[in-house]
Amino acid sequence: MFLEISWLVFLIPLSSAPIVAILEYLKRNAGAVAAILSSATSAVFSTGMLLEVLRYEERLPWVSKFKWIEVSNASIYMGVYVDLLSAFMCFIVSIIATLILIYSLQYMGHEREKKYALPRYFLEMIFFIGCMLGLVLSYDLIQMYIFWEGVGLASFLLIGFWWDRPDAAKGAKEAFIYTRIGDTFFLMGIVYVLLSGQTSFTITAVNDITKGAAATILSLCLFAGSIGKSAQLPLFPWLAEKPSAMQGPTTVSALIHAATMVKAGVFLVARFYPLFQHAGFPVLKVVAYVGGITSAFAGLVAVWKTDIKRVLGYSTISHLGFMFLALGVGAYTAGLFHLINHAIFKALLFLASGCVLHGVHEIRDMTKLGGLWEKMRVTRWLGVVGALAISGIPPFNGFWSKEAVLTAVNESGDPLLFFLGIVAAMTSAFYIWRWIFLIFGGESRSKEAEEAHEVSLIMTVPVAALATGAIISGLLLEFTGASSILPEIAHLAGHHTPLLAEGVLIALSLVLAFLGLGVTYAIYQRKVVDTRALTKNRLFGGFQKAFKNAWYFEDAYNF
Repeated sequence: MFLEISWLVFLIPLSSAPIVAILEYLKRNAGAVAAILSSATSAVFSTGMLLEVLRYEERLPWVSKFKWIEVSNASIYMGVYVDLLSAFMCFIVSIIATLILIYSLQYMGHEREKKYALPRYFLEMIFFIGCMLGLVLSYDLIQMYIFWEGVGLASFLLIGFWWDRPDAAKGAKEAFIYTRIGDTFFLMGIVYVLLSGQTSFTITAVNDITKGAAATILSLCLFAGSIGKSAQLPLFPWLAEKPSAMQGPTTVSALIHAATMVKAGVFLVARFYPLFQHAGFPVLKVVAYVGGITSAFAGLVAVWKTDIKRVLGYSTISHLGFMFLALGVGAYTAGLFHLINHAIFKALLFLASGCVLHGVHEIRDMTKLGGLWEKMRVTRWLGVVGALAISGIPPFNGFWSKEAVLTAVNESGDPLLFFLGIVAAMTSAFYIWRWIFLIFGGESRSKEAEEAHEVSLIMTVPVAALATGAIISGLLLEFTGASSILPEIAHLAGHHTPLLAEGVLIALSLVLAFLGLGVTYAIYQRKVVDTRALTKNRLFGGFQKAFKNAWYFEDAYNF
């Protein structure tokens, strides 16, 4: 049943977008409720679709299509392509999006006095969700590109939601320009397919391209598109630097970082994974190294940031790199496992940060916060759950997928990739506990922090739902056999000797996770080290300054 109506998963939010805006304009919260119902309906259909996919796996992929355009011998289709990958993606996108929209009822309440603000907000949000679901279900490469650009347009509008603020307007423009660079390569790949005599652009036809040169050129173009969308080196500043995508509402940041835009790049590589395997040039090795270097680099940058959202922004860049690292070494299932877990705990952390910002009147500098442990008792525990998950401490979901990725990288036999993965895992534990202790620990360091208050249930309940997911999702997938549920593609050919024994690797990973907690507690809670004195050291201070400024990529691009 749900497979037959899978079109509705993305058509409902897309078609309801203008209705949502009109209703919100006519009556306060009417459009908001309509947006929530629209997204929730997609979530129900996505859940039913996923259950059917798991039950009738032999019927996959399930396709429904019609011919849209025919030029000469080439045909362009519109349709839906349902398999395990698209079903899982639709499920996670629609569920998280619905929770974010519920959260928005209170978080965006201060915009009610502006006549057109909330109608525009809910229209753009539901359009964003619909475009991402359409991208995930696309049957044709050109159809996917159309939704890919729709996601980019929606993100531009939402990042610049507060268009009267110079930083927001500039951040939206920068996001648009950076992602357009990657999108140009995506389009070049489509043009190359057309010029090479390919008559079909369907997912199956593109993945069946086996000529080494053609597969290499197209896969490199698609990966370049992914670099822009998923903010990998060198096209990362739009997501977390100043000004950046962080200038939009925190709900927008949560949607972009957890469920929609930045995940599109990882999804693109996963969707056309067989094409990458057919490439004559080792494109997957390029994917692994770009992902690994970005993951370690962004993690080290996050360690030094003091903006409550920018820390999470660089964390997203790092974890997206971690997913690309997994895909690059052939750990397709592990990469998707981490994508799902990351979506849950990153939405949790962003919405928890939104609770904090709402309680301290939007003070984002963590050095001006502190002392919120007793003032925001619900939010503190929700933040701690997110921190336990992202730092990879069992039994929280981040542990299971992090270990799966590190195990695969270890088995690849590449010491540099393994080192980069370890750095990424280690920095995750350090920056997130620093984030927790600077926000909630110690004494209040500003009037706003002193007067902080807990937020309403409308905001905490969706975050609590995500916290529950962070606790149980990893356990469910791990102990029901992630490889038997998630889509699986065989590892890359070739046998390599693991760098470390499995038990040693798990022990090392856990030591690093708890070390991050212990060191940050000692530095930021117990104050056993004077960090200001350390930064005065020429070597350490230079290292800190370089990473705090993300190696000046943004300055170089604006030169």
